[in-house]
Amino acid sequence: MTEDVKPGVKSTRLRQNSLSTADILGVSLADTAPAMSFFFSFAAIAAAAGVASPLAIIVAAVAILLKLNSLTEFTKVSPSSGSYISYIGKAFGAIPGVMTAWALSVGYIVAVGYVMAIMGGWTSLILLKYLHVSVPWEPITIVFVAFVSFLVYRGVKVSARWATLAFAFELLLIIVSMVAIVVTNSSHLNFASFEPSLIHRGISGLGLAFPLAMFLFIGVGNPGAMVEETRNARRAVPRAIYIATISVAIIYVLMAWTTSVAFHNNATTIGGLSAPFVTAADRALGPVSILVYLAGLTSTFSSLIGATTAQIRIIFSAGREKLLPSVLGKLSDRHGTPVISLVTYSLVALIITLLWASHGNPLDIAGDIATLGTIPIILVYLALNIALPVYFLREHRELFSVLRHLIIPILGVVALVLPLWGLIKPGQPYPFDIFPWIVLALLVVSFAFALIRRRQIPDLGKKIGSVLADDFE
Repeated sequence: MTEDVKPGVKSTRLRQNSLSTADILGVSLADTAPAMSFFFSFAAIAAAAGVASPLAIIVAAVAILLKLNSLTEFTKVSPSSGSYISYIGKAFGAIPGVMTAWALSVGYIVAVGYVMAIMGGWTSLILLKYLHVSVPWEPITIVFVAFVSFLVYRGVKVSARWATLAFAFELLLIIVSMVAIVVTNSSHLNFASFEPSLIHRGISGLGLAFPLAMFLFIGVGNPGAMVEETRNARRAVPRAIYIATISVAIIYVLMAWTTSVAFHNNATTIGGLSAPFVTAADRALGPVSILVYLAGLTSTFSSLIGATTAQIRIIFSAGREKLLPSVLGKLSDRHGTPVISLVTYSLVALIITLLWASHGNPLDIAGDIATLGTIPIILVYLALNIALPVYFLREHRELFSVLRHLIIPILGVVALVLPLWGLIKPGQPYPFDIFPWIVLALLVVSFAFALIRRRQIPDLGKKIGSVLADDFE
């Protein structure tokens, strides 16, 4: 298709038909970063759920699929680059739309600091372990962020292909590591980790592990923001997101099983290690143990590309529709990239990461950064599930399905309440005890901005999600 569109719209329109279903699938897989996510999360999951921790991952995958139902159902009827922001705004109006834009944008910018901190810290660790060279993590992170920003600036097709290739290499290294673990522990092969009776403390243990396991999937739905640049977006994007979720769930379950096999189903030992899969693969791979470390490095790299590519489009769309400062809705004349959103996203996230993680080991502090960013993101996920039945009953009653547009969203809300409570419940140690108050302050500021914006732009509610993916096909 051509780029000729309605007068006055061309300069704010992302480049249509740039991506295929495979491109979207690659970005979605890259965004989850299975190696990075699993390496630093599984010990806590095993400590909570015990030997049967793979079952907690399966339950979490089901909960994520329930949440994604709302995203994909909206995408089928009203595909917008604003994604969560557009859909919640369409259902509830201008003020909730603006508040969602602020909550999600700030959440994404803070949360991606987790990837940035891991990237610098992990690379520094590799250099020290294998080359005996000590390099501070900060300059490494700066170089990687600058390179990723350059790739994303070059255009969506460039960044999507880089993300996909990096994920493919990551997956290959994960498979090699798992095969090595299984072969070296062949005399201890069993499937005890799939027995429900071995869940530590039963339902209580599963409940503790559930929110941790859900965080493994954060980001899998981000490519929903790339609908405007995807061919046949109403069909391609939902399909790619579902395939990515199921695929990465399988990867996680296999990694959990092989880790349990490596440590002879000793959950106490697994829970006491910082990265048990890496320890197991390190032993199994022997002289080529660097492969598992490269898997982690490639994972952070692909995740940063995927997250940046998708999330700046959500911020761009909110700027284009004036839910955020309008300057964020500017595109690069040369590459059609949301250039101001890209610079803002990368620079602010990098500054937060460098300042926050400079007070200790970035591999340890990264989790704190992720926790703060995740709170507003989960609030948005909750709002999306509530928005689905409201929107379909009002705008598409003829398409309304009791199962897809009411029962599943309700189940999605229930599934998200537990991990949210785990993040905001009273009595947590510093700094987690102040995170809910920071998010509350963000919501107050966003509400004030929303009131001002609605007064400035009386028809603001009509602008939300007004640019659909296939408006000009």
